[in-house]
Amino acid sequence: MWQPPHENSLKINVDGAWKPGTTEGGVGVVVRDSTGKFVAGCAIKLTNVFSAPQVEALAARTGIILAMVMGYQNVVFESDVLQIVTALRNHSIDRSVIGYVVEDTESLLTQITGEGFTHIRRTANGVAHRLARFALHIGGSLYWFEELPDFISDILHEDCNS
Repeated sequence: MWQPPHENSLKINVDGAWKPGTTEGGVGVVVRDSTGKFVAGCAIKLTNVFSAPQVEALAARTGIILAMVMGYQNVVFESDVLQIVTALRNHSIDRSVIGYVVEDTESLLTQITGEGFTHIRRTANGVAHRLARFALHIGGSLYWFEELPDFISDILHEDCNS
């Protein structure tokens, strides 16, 4: 179950989806306030991606970039991929195939105040997951601010009221 952040904080959930056997992926990001209210979100189709961990790392990076562009501070980031959360909290040189994305993401993260990245169960990341899956079927990028898209309203409501 999704848990709200502390008062006067935002929570940004990120998720990635990848079509095995292709070079296509999708990123989903959702921003909510301490009452669970939808603040912003995006669904982004990716091309030239080669693995699920790469897409998940790019999802984390996308969440941070959205926070930077919008000027968000006091942010908690959440991902359901322990490998990515561990890599982002490790702060050592990452020599894996996704190391360049992880290191860039770590660098960007230093510009945002808050708790950094925490790991959550997949069941607490349903909205970001749905946005990531949706992104696989669009032609580019979609962003929403304050007005949430209809196709996530049910799961957002469930998250905040269960």
